[in-house]
Amino acid sequence: MHRTSILLTGLAAVLLSACAQAAFDTSQSATRGQVIYAKECAQCHGATGAGSGPASLGLGMPPPNLSELALRNDGVFPREFVSRFVMGTLEKDDPDAAMPEFATVGLRHVYPDGGADGEVLEGDFADLLDYLETIQK
Repeated sequence: MHRTSILLTGLAAVLLSACAQAAFDTSQSATRGQVIYAKECAQCHGATGAGSGPASLGLGMPPPNLSELALRNDGVFPREFVSRFVMGTLEKDDPDAAMPEFATVGLRHVYPDGGADGEVLEGDFADLLDYLETIQK
């Protein structure tokens, strides 16, 4: 009985440690995503994601409020939809919209010297999505 308690306690400690590490990794990812957001998205979507960045004034229509994506999706952050929309693999209602297709243009402000050959690195994009998930209301 005593041995079982020790094993269960050890297992619980390992599981809690794994959860804490995952939370730490997500936090670091979101922090990196915030830097990417500031360089690539904030000009149009604003510093807080509310859709009121300085470049949004001449777009003809305001960019969407990115902090309310989960609110408009029954409380769930639509990660796959956002991914496909931003990368340009989802057909848009307005093909002439100002939103760039990052699969085509790359992260040109994150890599101004072409460090990623105009590509969006999967890790960078995952970090950006992690950050967007943290700003949901």
